[in-house]
This record gives sequence, structure tokens and C-alpha cells, in this order.
Amino acid sequence: MPRADRHGTPGTGYCFSVAKLKLSVDVPVPPDQAWAHASDLPHLGDWLTIHEAWRGTLPEELTPGTVLVGIARVKGFRNKVTWTVRTARPPRELALTGAGIGGTKFGLGLLVEPSGSGSKVSVDIDLGGAPLFGPIGSAVAKALRGDIERSLEMFVKLYG
Repeated sequence: MPRADRHGTPGTGYCFSVAKLKLSVDVPVPPDQAWAHASDLPHLGDWLTIHEAWRGTLPEELTPGTVLVGIARVKGFRNKVTWTVRTARPPRELALTGAGIGGTKFGLGLLVEPSGSGSKVSVDIDLGGAPLFGPIGSAVAKALRGDIERSLEMFVKLYG
């Protein structure tokens, strides 16, 4: 079962959150194998439910400053997001910040750490921006937790 704590997206320096969440799960595979799956951008949507698709060509290597465009979906709302890589430390950490349509802001952190004979995989999410303040932000925050829990359960099912 995924575990939650209250930390910001690693390496982003952003403080725009309406919804902020970090969940982790133990995976019975070595960290390098967990990293290979967690950072495999073409297959990110296979397990991360809030990622719908990428637009355009993905780079071979992720380095700070790399820009990607994708479609995020939370609580049925789709948003085209321009992501910027803030931190890329293979085989441990990837942090992205994103700007979506209407002033929405996104932060996504993926972290892989050794844990016992396997790995701990963490997903760190920040959502914010004017469109998410008020009642809609509360609804999105509740939905986001369930989305990330399902995502980590799917990660274990596919790769554990």
C-alpha cells in the first residue's frame, strides 16, 4: 500500500500548491530496474494515471532544462502541459515543473531509493495556479490522492 508524506517536489523550488502529495511504495526489484521503469517516458502512462500522452518527440536523455509537452488528466480534466526538467539524477531522481493552459502549474517528482532487498518508488505531485483555487482545488486534491495510489499499485503490478 502506498505511503504518504508532506514534502514538496524535489528540486523544483516551487511553492504554488493547491494540492501537494507524496506517496511511496515498496517494489521487489533492484533500484536500477525500478528506475528504468519509472523514468521510461514513452511508457509513463502505462502506470502513472495522471499522464495521458506526450506530444512531439521525446529526447533520448533527460537533462536540466529539457522541455517536453504532454497531456495531464486529473479528475477528468485534461490539460496540455509544457514540462521542464529541473533535476535529472539517474538512477535516483527526476523532477519536472510544468505550465498548463489557463495558468495551471504542475510539479512532478519521481524518486527511487534502495529499500531492503528491493526499492522504494515515490511520486511527488504539486498542482496549483489560479484555476485550481477554491472548491475545484479541494476536489482535485481528493481525486489526486486516489490517482497516485492507483498509479503506484499499477507500477508494482507491472514491474514488481
